This record gives sequence, structure tokens and C-alpha cells, in this order.
Amino acid sequence: MTSGTIIAQPKVKARTEEMFPSTITHAHSPRVFGLDLLRALAITGVVIAHGFGFIMGHLPWWCGLIGHCGFYGVELFFALSGFLIGNLLIRAGSTLVRPDRLATFYIRRWFRTLPLFWLFIGLQILLELGVRGHHLSDSEIIGHALFLRNFTTLQITFFPESWSLAIEEWFYLLFPAVLWLALRTTKRFDVAFLSVVAFFFLFSTIARMIEAPQPYAHWPTWQRELVILRFDALMIGVFAAWISAHYGRAWYRGRWLVAALGFTILVAMYASLWRITDHRLEWSADSYFARTFRFNLVSLGFAMLLPLASSWQLGRESVASTAVRRIALWSYALYLVHFPFFQIVAKWTPARWTSSAVQGIAVTSVQFVAVIAISALLYRYYESRCTHLREHVAPAVSRLLRKS
Repeated sequence: MTSGTIIAQPKVKARTEEMFPSTITHAHSPRVFGLDLLRALAITGVVIAHGFGFIMGHLPWWCGLIGHCGFYGVELFFALSGFLIGNLLIRAGSTLVRPDRLATFYIRRWFRTLPLFWLFIGLQILLELGVRGHHLSDSEIIGHALFLRNFTTLQITFFPESWSLAIEEWFYLLFPAVLWLALRTTKRFDVAFLSVVAFFFLFSTIARMIEAPQPYAHWPTWQRELVILRFDALMIGVFAAWISAHYGRAWYRGRWLVAALGFTILVAMYASLWRITDHRLEWSADSYFARTFRFNLVSLGFAMLLPLASSWQLGRESVASTAVRRIALWSYALYLVHFPFFQIVAKWTPARWTSSAVQGIAVTSVQFVAVIAISALLYRYYESRCTHLREHVAPAVSRLLRKS
């Protein structure tokens, strides 16, 4: 995309194309590099956790420590999403009470996330039928497409990685809607904003505490994947956005110390995920703490990295920074692509092809390169183009609502 193309477009569209460019070059980017780095680390953790099956048997036991990288990657995504969406809503301020501004927010979010998700709903239907011979019912398909299968109970029968997307989509829908209601009762934006943040945070935290003693409430599934039990993870990021907007000087002044404390918390919480029994590495016990407050502490640890990350701007791009930005921009497609692709590879790869460490590394490397390439193509020719369409649709809907 040439600079001339950007100049010829309306200003708002130029901004969108800068933030979500169809092609990524070494040209300077207006995106905050530190946040792109966190996003790239998050998706890397998820992909690595799911993609080392062919070589884990050839590696030392301590390499099993990467097993919970997927958990940490998703939790980092939650903190980032809360922070970014919180900033968008804070910048909109009290104007969100206007229906056209609220509708614009929803349209922009949905054009960013839903087209690629629904494309993968279709691909997953084909995968279930072709690979597993599983004929999906209409209720299963509609429930997954509308993020209903893990809202109040866990009934995910296919597309297992969609649980985290459901949590984020319900956050995008419910938080602004409740904030809109709060703004209709008070003109003080900060009071409305913080009240809604506290409501969602306390609701999920208390609900998780109530559910924790139940025999079905295992932390890796029920407590982790149920929508109504996880809003607090995003609220910590939203609250971080409010602090950065109102106490910017303090936010940046103490960023190194805050990041060091956050990193310490994250290391401690990661250690709590494991135990060593008879010289073997095992997952730790499914305790009350694991089902409740560990989630809060992990979210807090990641939120404490945000002051440092949000202040890390680059004056000049490099090969390494461009690679980070590419992975960050492709992260949504990578999240959707990698797991079904790894499943197909695992099903159709003969055991003799991975019988040695060298063979296992070769197959693993090929599948990593493949998912990155597929994600890059999806981003360039589908995801980014759908994202750019919102600049045509959102203003039209806004004008229509203002006239009505």
C-alpha cells in the first residue's frame, strides 16, 4: 500500500489502514511496539503449547514447563483486550450515551472479529465431518456461532479454542451496553465507568468463589472457560486503561518497578501450576486457590506489564521489530488456524516420520511455518479487508441513527 493511497482516502480510513495495514513493511508504524510485542508473545505461547507434540518425547523432562504457556498466552490476551477496549471507551467518554456512538463501537468491533470467526465456523464444520465423521446439529452450529456454548455452562462440542473468543465477544457486547445504561443515570463518566468495572469484576470473582467447591468446577475447564466467570480478567485491563488515562505521569514514571513486580507475580503463579513427584513434572493440584484467586493474580501480573509496554515506541524499525509486528497483526488468524491445522497434521502424519528427534523437529518446524503462512494470507486477503470495511459501514449507520 503506497503513501499516495493513504493520502487519497478519508482521514479516518487512513488511520485504520495504518493500524491494520494489508501488508507489513519496514516502514514506521503508528502502533505501540510494546503492546505489539505482548500480543506476539501471547500468541507464541499458545501456538508453542499446542504444537510441540511431535518432539516432547525426545526432549528433557523440564521442557514440559512450556505446557502452560497456552494458559498464560490467553490470559495475556484478556489483559490486552481489556486495556485496549478500555482506552477506546474512555476516549469516547460521555458521548457513548448517544445510540449512534454505541452502535459505531459495536460495528467497528464486529467487523474486526466476526468475519474471520464465522469463516472458521464453516471450516470447522467441514473438519468435523471430514476428519472425525461428526455430523453437527443446527443447534450446535448456531450456539457456537453466537458464542452461547460456554456462556453459563460448558457445552463446547467442536471448535474447542473458541471458548476464549466467546469471553471476549461477550465483554465487547455487555460492558459498553451496561456502561451506556449507567451513563443514562449519571453524567459523571468516571463514576459510571468505575462502577461498571467494579460490577463486572466482583460478579465474576464472587461467582467463581461460589462455584469453586463444586466437583465439576475444575480450574482448567469450568472455572477458566465459562464466560460469566471470567469477566474480571478483562476488567483488570480496563481498570489499567483508566489509570493510564487519569494518572499518566505516575503510570509511566514507575513502569520499570511495576513491570518487575508484575513479572515476579507471574513467575510465582507459573510455579504454582506445577509440582515434582518422584522426579517427574506434573500439573499441580486443582485447589480452591487455583479455581479462584490465581486467575486474578495472573491478570494483575500481566496488567502490571502494561505501563512499560505502552511506553515502548520505536523511533526506527528493524527486521526484528517488523517480524514482531507481523506476528502481532496475524495473531487473531494464528489463534484460529493453528489448532485445527495441528490436529490434521497429527492425524495424517505416520508415526515413523517422527520417530527420532531430528524428524520430530523437522515436522514441527514445517507445521509452524505453514500456520504462519496461512495466517499471513488470511490476514492480507480477508481479515484486513473486512476490518477496513467498517469505515464505510459505521459512519453510514451512525448518520442513520442521528436522523432517526
